Amino acid sequence: MDFRKWTKSDVAMSEKVRIFAPRKMNQSDTNIDTLKRLVCEAAGCQANTPGDFYTIMAFVESRTRESIGLTTIKRLWQYAGLSSTPRMATLDVLARSIGYRHYADFREHYGDSTPSSNIVLGQSVKASDLLPGDHLMLRWNPGREIVIEYLGNSTFRVATSEGSKLQADDTFQASLFALGHAAMLANVIHGERDRSGANVAKSYSSWPLYEIGQQGGLTLVRKM
Repeated sequence: MDFRKWTKSDVAMSEKVRIFAPRKMNQSDTNIDTLKRLVCEAAGCQANTPGDFYTIMAFVESRTRESIGLTTIKRLWQYAGLSSTPRMATLDVLARSIGYRHYADFREHYGDSTPSSNIVLGQSVKASDLLPGDHLMLRWNPGREIVIEYLGNSTFRVATSEGSKLQADDTFQASLFALGHAAMLANVIHGERDRSGANVAKSYSSWPLYEIGQQGGLTLVRKM
């Protein structure tokens, strides 16, 4: 097409294409490398073998109820010479799989720095650095507080709860709790209770994803 002969409608259409085209990110972004490393840590693999990428794919889907194609994952990790510029939607799903609302939230937390392997990153706690039996206290607005026990394999049990829909003995999976950021809890098993406060037999519900700290993020993340 001769661009000198474009009509106003052609220009308008080109603007729509530009606006609605899927946004992509630079593969060299250091935050992407950090994100990939943390996803591998949470999934328990090294991304060195074909089987590792099946593990990552299954891990992401189990945590987010969203799927990323195997080839897309291999390209993002640049496996066997594969490479492509990742889409923002892909990075958002990966970020949600380790507890962030989206990739922008992840970038805001880590900036351009590379996190250390210490249990506390700034003011955050990684599940991969906890031992079964460890307890955390989490608070968020308005007036919510829970104490959770780590059971292993990124799984937690609610020990006590104040003001939250989460109740004692509920279980969920999570990879990271960061001060000032919301946390995404996956595969929540929530027990219904009768008026006495006891669990009702065989009355449980499952929440694929549950977000805590929507209003300003977590206000307290403390290992007890």
